[in-house]
This record gives sequence, C-alpha cells and structure tokens, in this order.
Amino acid sequence: MQHDRHIPLEGASNFRDFGGYRAAGGRSVKWRRLYRSDRLSELSDGDHAALAPHGIRLVYDLRRDSETAAAPTRWPGEAAPELVRSPLFNDDTGPNTFQRVQANEAARHDPAVSREIMAGMYVRMVTEPQPLAAFGRMFARLAEDDAALPVLFHCSGGKDRTGVTCALILSALGVAREDVVADFMLTQLYYDSAANLGQRVSQIVAEADEGFWSEAALRPIFGVERGYIDKALAHVDAAGGAEAFLAQRSRVSADTLDRVRDRLLD
Repeated sequence: MQHDRHIPLEGASNFRDFGGYRAAGGRSVKWRRLYRSDRLSELSDGDHAALAPHGIRLVYDLRRDSETAAAPTRWPGEAAPELVRSPLFNDDTGPNTFQRVQANEAARHDPAVSREIMAGMYVRMVTEPQPLAAFGRMFARLAEDDAALPVLFHCSGGKDRTGVTCALILSALGVAREDVVADFMLTQLYYDSAANLGQRVSQIVAEADEGFWSEAALRPIFGVERGYIDKALAHVDAAGGAEAFLAQRSRVSADTLDRVRDRLLD
C-alpha cells in the first residue's frame, strides 16, 4: 500500500513518514512506523487530530535544553505519546552552529566559511560522544520496546540533527544510499519553502548592526545541501558501513540491529 510521505500540518512544515523505501534482501521499510519532523510546539488542535490515526507512541526530541525550553512540545489527550529528551548536543557541550558563525567574522560574510562550519556540525554528530551515545540508546529501545513504535524524531527544523538520525536508521535497515540522501533532501521541498527562508535571513540581517551579517553567508545555515549529509555518511563508510559504524561508535550489537530490522522491515 502506498502512503503519503508528507503530512501537511498547520504548525509544522516538515512532518513526514520516512518508511516505504526498498531495503537489502528484497525487503522494504514499513510505512507508518517511522516519522520525522521539525519542532512540534506550534501544532494546533487540528494537527493533533490529524496525527491521531498515525498512533505515534514515542517522540524523540533531539534539541538542546534551551531550544526545548523556548518552544516546548505539548501533546494533549489520553493517547499522547511518551516524550523523550535525547539532545544530540546540549548547552554545556559548546556553542550551536549559528553561534559559531556569529562569533566568526569571516563566516558572517563568506558563505564558504559558514558552509564549512555547518558541515562541521554534521561531522560532530558522527564523531562526538554525546550524539553517538544517543544513537545507541535509540537503537536499543527500537529493538526491545513494543511501546517504541510508531516513533517520531524531531529537532527544530527537522533537517540537520533529525536528518542524520534518520539517515543512520535507514542506512542500518539496508536502504540504498541514493534513497537515504533523497529522503534527507526532501526537506528542501517542505522546510525551506514553508519557513520562507529568505524572509528569516533578511530579518536576522535587519536586526543586526549594519554590516554585521551578509545574507549570503547566512543561507548555508538555514539551507539543506547534499554536501552536509555526505560529510556525515563518509564517516559511516570509513567505518565499514552502517552496521560496523554503529557497533564501533554507538555499541549497537548485531543482535540489536537484527531485532530492529525485524520490527521495521517487511
């Protein structure tokens, strides 16, 4: 059965099902088990009603504590899913990407420099202890807990932290690289246009002192580029593929991955 991948909502533009892809061995990722989104703090009552048939039981919030405090997720109703805080980075682990660009005069005016800082965040997600440990916990729960599915992963834009998390899951399930990247790049359709990227960047420039920012240098932070996910997945490839990477870096056993595949693959 074919399902609509994108779920249009009033309060989130990048909410979608990332199932349905073909996997290794003639199998395919189950629909209506895996979801991804941007922040959920603006969901309306109508949005929650639209999501009810999807039966989401677990929500992983990948944002920093400060982001969650500023835009908390509230999911009303008796059938509300369990909300799990699982920040890939936190406020005590260093500045976020926007702050890194803000502190770098060259990056504030040169898109090549800001793009490199942005790409560095993708590398940190697959090399630093906190995100690697978070991935390990996620896979362990997906393997063991009947109440973990359907599951939703989200951050603020649903593009960077969520993008890497979903790419790792799809890669571990045996989805072809081009489909993994294509799923990542779908955010170009839903997040950029709906969030009115140009207006957001222009507003930041307008609120700063004259000459502090260049619009061109800000765009790599808010955009979605294949080079970003390629940077992260290059480290997965260097480890010998998703299974070896997760075993070496996140302590995900082969048995755990087998159970995850049994739950998520047709």
